[in-house]
Amino acid sequence: MSAAQKKELKLHDDINIVYDMKEKPNNTHLKAQKDRAVVANLRADLVLPSDKILTVDIDFDTTSGYHNNAIMVMDDFGLEMIALAFETKYGKQHAEQIRQAWANKKHSDSPRKPTYLLVQKPNNTEQLPKVFAACGDQDHDDDNKNPKSII
Repeated sequence: MSAAQKKELKLHDDINIVYDMKEKPNNTHLKAQKDRAVVANLRADLVLPSDKILTVDIDFDTTSGYHNNAIMVMDDFGLEMIALAFETKYGKQHAEQIRQAWANKKHSDSPRKPTYLLVQKPNNTEQLPKVFAACGDQDHDDDNKNPKSII
């Protein structure tokens, strides 16, 4: 990417956003809102407990179950904010399910606890949001293709 196609924005001391200003066609099934862009993909470099880097592409235009993602939780503070919101709106049992999913490995042989939670908006007011605990398993095999909500 040439300097003319790259723009960097420093949001805060520890948050830098680098924009690739080169326009590309929208080859996704996602549609932007009239006055707001929609996230189609995020690329994350995860620092593993082994001090190695694992690069993960999070694609929101798939059948993976991550459509309508509204919130990504990446640390204990974010977890507590979401848990309190769930407790207030949906009840203590749902907040505890979220806290437990964050505090524990998905499987006893998983190498680590989840790296992030994804919270999806519900399709209607009668439903609960779906919450996915992600990126704590070493093997990302076929039974992870259709993840189950922790709620």
